Amino acid sequence: MRLGLVGAGGVALLHAEAAATLPNVEVTAVCDPRLEAAGEMAGRIGALAFSDHTAMFESCELDAVVVTAPHTLHAPITVDAARHGLHVLVEKPMATSVSDCLLMIDACRQYGVRLGVGHVVHFLPGAIQTRRILASGDLGAPLTMTERRTAHYSPGSRPAWFFDRSLAGGGIVMNVGIHSIDKAQWLGAAPATRVLAHVTQKPGMTVETEAVALLQLENGMRVSLSLAGTGLPFHDETEIVCEQGALRLSRRDGLWIYRESEEVPLLPAAESDIDRAFRDQLADFVEACRDGREPAVGGEYGRSVVATAIAIYESSALGDQVAIPHTSELLQR
Repeated sequence: MRLGLVGAGGVALLHAEAAATLPNVEVTAVCDPRLEAAGEMAGRIGALAFSDHTAMFESCELDAVVVTAPHTLHAPITVDAARHGLHVLVEKPMATSVSDCLLMIDACRQYGVRLGVGHVVHFLPGAIQTRRILASGDLGAPLTMTERRTAHYSPGSRPAWFFDRSLAGGGIVMNVGIHSIDKAQWLGAAPATRVLAHVTQKPGMTVETEAVALLQLENGMRVSLSLAGTGLPFHDETEIVCEQGALRLSRRDGLWIYRESEEVPLLPAAESDIDRAFRDQLADFVEACRDGREPAVGGEYGRSVVATAIAIYESSALGDQVAIPHTSELLQR
């Protein structure tokens, strides 16, 4: 499987490192408008460097591409790749509008290529175990979920394009919050259908840096979501209260289960989890391309996450609750 990388940032490096651990998978080309960045990464892995993705598609013998470009470029690059007969694994968020998601889905379907979306949470051991426990019914039906994330969201903390709405499509919601929305829908086993939200930003910022939202999932479950980018202590945790106990999944503390006064650690936090998740995600994508099946996280699911993010912005602008059109089939794949 000959892969091309579109984008030469930190996430692209994670994909390249994942490819290096898989048999019969090789990154053979890297593209970035910053040719120096593309050349540096390409030199590290023995690949060709390009500054234009169409030139890379036309001059290299590739089987698939991994798109890690700025968010608003995901759709045109994916459509171009599909037209060249290349399978696509696109980073989250899939796109910055539902219409762009549909363009990507239709193009990949038309040209007979696979479309995977990089919601890497689905491959993290703690999240996988949490979903298994919830699905088993051992704790009874889930009742509520609280999802909280903090991040350093100011210039200098990440590449400059994250603070350019024309490239990023938004701020902390469209970047960090996409993980939280995904986690809520995947662990909650249903898409969000309604949202009441508020987003705001620090003085001088052009994108939102803070957000709170109450999501209603299609199965009736309520999810409280909090995103903060103001330098608060690091948090990336999910608490799920069920009829007969609760679960707490924390990036810092691992996975815990609670029953009355009993506290039981199930999985420790591990720094290597993210590397393993990127490896397993790429392995699934490669296998899907070879077998002609859908990747574990496909375009329709990616669209559902983007639709919820857009609804958060709409709810905040309106100052009221808004409905999100979804179907539960998206979460059953």
